[in-house]
Amino acid sequence: MTIRPTALASIFALSLSGCIINVNGASMEPLEHSQQMLQIDASELNAMVANTGAGSLEIIGVDGITDITLEADIYTYEEMEPDLSLTQKGDTAYLIAEFGPRFGSGNSPYIDLVIKVPANMKLDIDDGSGSIKLSGIDANIKLEDGSGSIEIQGGRNLNIQDGSGSIILSNVQGDIELDDGSGSIDISKVNGDVSITDGSGGMSVTDIQGKVTIEDGSGGIEVVNAKGLTILEAGSGDLSFDKIDGQVSMH
Repeated sequence: MTIRPTALASIFALSLSGCIINVNGASMEPLEHSQQMLQIDASELNAMVANTGAGSLEIIGVDGITDITLEADIYTYEEMEPDLSLTQKGDTAYLIAEFGPRFGSGNSPYIDLVIKVPANMKLDIDDGSGSIKLSGIDANIKLEDGSGSIEIQGGRNLNIQDGSGSIILSNVQGDIELDDGSGSIDISKVNGDVSITDGSGGMSVTDIQGKVTIEDGSGGIEVVNAKGLTILEAGSGDLSFDKIDGQVSMH
C-alpha cells in the first residue's frame, strides 16, 4: 500500500523540478548576436576619443596603416538598439559604442570591440565594464574605466583611473599615473616615473627607469629596480623593495 504514494511523490517531484528549470530558463532570455564593421580614413587624424559601455575592448596599434577599422560583436535584444558610431571632427576620431538605459529582463546587452588604429594615435577612453587590452600604441593613453581587467603593452605617458579589476602595464616609454580602486597591479619595464594611488590589492612594480611614488590602502607592495622610491602611505600588507638606485622615503 505504500509503494503507490511513493511513486506518485517521485513523479510529482520530478515534474516540479522540471518546472523550476523551465522557469529559470525563461527568465534568462538569450541574447541576439550581430556583427558590424566600421572604417574611417585616419591619414589626417592624430587622436581617438572613445566612449564605450559594457563589453570587451581591444585596441591594436599598427605601424603604417592609414585607417581606423572597427569590428563589433553586438549581443542584445530585438527591442534594444546600440549606439554605435565612428566619426571624425577635426584631427580627432570619435567612437561611441554603448546602449541606452536598460529595459526588459534577462542578461544585460554588451558590445565586444576589436579596433585597429595607427600606432602613433593618442587614445582617450571612457569605458564602462569589461576587459580592456591595448597593444602596439606609441602615443599617450588616457583611460577611465569602471570595472574589468586592464592590460596595456606599450604606450608613452599613461594616465589611468580605474574602479576595480586587475591591471597589467608593461613596456611603457614615458610616465605612468595610476589611480586604482581595487585589484592587483603589475607594472614592469617603464622608462619614466610611476605614481600609484591604490585602494586595495597587491602590487608589483619592477624595472622602472624613473622614480616610484606609492599611496596604498591595503595589500602587499613589492618594488624592484627603480631610481627612487617614496611611500606616502602603506595601510596594511607586506612591503618589500630591492635594487633602489636613489633615495627611499617613507612617510
